[in-house]
Order: sequence, then structure tokens, then C-alpha cells
Amino acid sequence: MDPDLQQRRVGVRMADWAQGFGYRLFGGILDYIRSGHPMTLEFEQPSGGDLPPVRISRGWKGDGLLVFRPRADELAAWKKLGIPGVNLSTEQIPGTAGFPRVTLDNRRAGEMAADHLLAMGLRNFAYLHDSNRFYAAERLAGFRDRLAAAGFGVEVIDIPASTFKPSQRANQFHRMACHRLSALKPPCGLFAKDDIAAVVAIRALRQAGRRVPEDVPVLGVADDIVYCLATTPPLSSIRFPGRAVGHEAARLLDRQMGGERIDARERIQIPPRGIVRRESTGRVEYPDPVVTRAIATIGERIKTGTVAAGDLARLAGVPRESLRLRFQETLGRSPKQEIDRLRAEHIGEQLRRGVEPLEQIAEACGFGGSDDLCRFFKRVKGCTAGEWRRR
Repeated sequence: MDPDLQQRRVGVRMADWAQGFGYRLFGGILDYIRSGHPMTLEFEQPSGGDLPPVRISRGWKGDGLLVFRPRADELAAWKKLGIPGVNLSTEQIPGTAGFPRVTLDNRRAGEMAADHLLAMGLRNFAYLHDSNRFYAAERLAGFRDRLAAAGFGVEVIDIPASTFKPSQRANQFHRMACHRLSALKPPCGLFAKDDIAAVVAIRALRQAGRRVPEDVPVLGVADDIVYCLATTPPLSSIRFPGRAVGHEAARLLDRQMGGERIDARERIQIPPRGIVRRESTGRVEYPDPVVTRAIATIGERIKTGTVAAGDLARLAGVPRESLRLRFQETLGRSPKQEIDRLRAEHIGEQLRRGVEPLEQIAEACGFGGSDDLCRFFKRVKGCTAGEWRRR
């Protein structure tokens, strides 16, 4: 990078509760800076008094802004000062010019949630909603449409927590969740609008006597590690593509700082980076206890190899044809198809971690070599192991 190039001063501000997934933006911003676009970042970051505090408010003066849910008065002040910006939130204040946006593709997140829960063989589905949030509505639309295409509906549980008084929000949200979620008919797959709502849901379900995931598997959005591990069981969540969002936001802001006029309605949507499976969607108790036991056996065996459909029937204590009919009735697929699906999911998780070489994963999963694993994975997942790992 040429040190003589002008350093542009960029302010970055996230909401307190968004810091966990928001920090992932900085990797993408850094990628953009390193590609020859010098920027000096200023951001509100607690440091225990070791660094002077930075306050990015309506009076902040600099070359550009990356902000999350700016207020109307702040937008007006920054516009008056001529400071361009990018909004990192789906939410856009009605009646204001606003900033162009770079966000998660919320509709795609909803579709992925539906695919994940459908693959578990569920027939009942619910969505924990906040009708006052645009992002929640977009995620619901993707979830509902994908379920409808598979022949299923969704129960929408609308709890407008964003409208509650901050001092009462936590208690009111929890009380309403306990009341509404206790009526779910298990097994039921619950998709929550975000990780915070999913944490509330898991705690409310436990208080209502529902087991997670046996009665109600729960899935969130953002994969904020703080919230995903803040409950028992740990939360499965759709990954937020923070690095890609950060890179695109920096690029869009740089274009504006360079004098290009960008329509305030411009919105770049980045697709999610898969689903991180944790215990909250790890197990379902189906109406047929034989199917439940058989799937638990598959889950145990695929960690070190595989299990044949004939052996699975013997371990489940029923004839092979009986097991096939039970699987078809409960899941809509054969034991062999379910073994392959769960085995491919396990391999996909190993690949996504990106630590172990392919040959080592193949050996651990019971394949003769990486070529065998790759052929199997392509057949089941429809893409190569390398393509999956790069997602």
C-alpha cells in the first residue's frame, strides 16, 4: 500500500447487542483496506480506560460512516455535514433518505432454516416473529415459502419485543414466550428471528416443560457465539457472513467517498454461510420410538464410520422391511437415505472447520480414501468437498 495515499477517516458503530456477530465485519474491512484502499477506522470500543473514548454521534466529523440502525436525527445531521455512509442493518427509517445498505440475505436465511428443519423429518413448524422488524418479516417470508413448496404450513408466534419498554422488555418477552410456546405440538421445529429470540425461546420452553431438541428443535440466526453458548443446550444457528458484509460495505462506502453518487435505496444482500449445528437441533423424538432409536444409533456410528441398513434394523430390534416402512412413514425416506444424509452432514461439518486434511477426514469417517469420500459427498450434497469447504 502506498503510504502517500490519503487516509480516509471512517467511523464504525454497532449496537451493543450486535457486537458479537458485528466484529466479523472487521476482517472484510481489513481485506478491502489491504487491497489498496487506505482507511483509518474509529469505532466505539470499551477499553477499560486504557484508550480515549470515541463517540460516534450526530456531531462526529469524518470522511465516511459504517453504522448499524442509525437514528433519524443522526442521519439528518450527517447528511447536512455531507458525510456518506452505509447502513449495516436491514432496518430503514421510513420517510428518511437513509444510507445505502449491505445486509444478510434474510430471505435466503429463512429458506435455509426450512431446509434444515425439513431434513430432520419434522412435520410441524413455528416461527418466533417480531412484526415490527423488517428483517424478521423477510426471514419469515423465505421460511414460509420454502415450507409451502414442501406442502407444510408454519405457525407464526408474533411477540413484538422491540416495542416493549427497555426496562420491562426481558421479563415481558419471557412471559409471553412461555405462554405462546407451551402450546406447540411436539415434535415441532422452531425457527427464531435471531439468536437472542432463540435463547429466550429455549429458556421459555424449558420452563413450559418442553424438551429442546427432543420436543422442539430450535434454530437461530447470526451464530453469535456469546448467545449460542448462553443457553442449554447450545444453539444451532445460521452463520452471519460478516467478512463478506464488511468487505462489500467498505467497498460501497469507498465509492461514495470517491465522489460516486449511490442511490440511498441501494441494497447489497449477502447469502448466509451455512448452518452451525449444535445440540439445539441435534435430536428429535418422533412418534415412532423405533425410528427415534435408529436415528440416534446412526448419529453415534457415523462419527467413526457408518452403519449398514441391515445392521441398523438389527440394532433397532425390528425386521429390515419393517424399519424401512417405519422410516418412510415418519421421515418420507429410507434408512439408507437417512444414513447417507446424516453421514454427509457430519462430513460437511468437518470440512467447514477447515482444519483437518481431506485424507484424515476420510479415514475418520470410514472411507477408503479421499476419492471415495469426494464421490460420496458429491452424490449426496450435489457439490464437491472443495466447493463446500470454500462456502
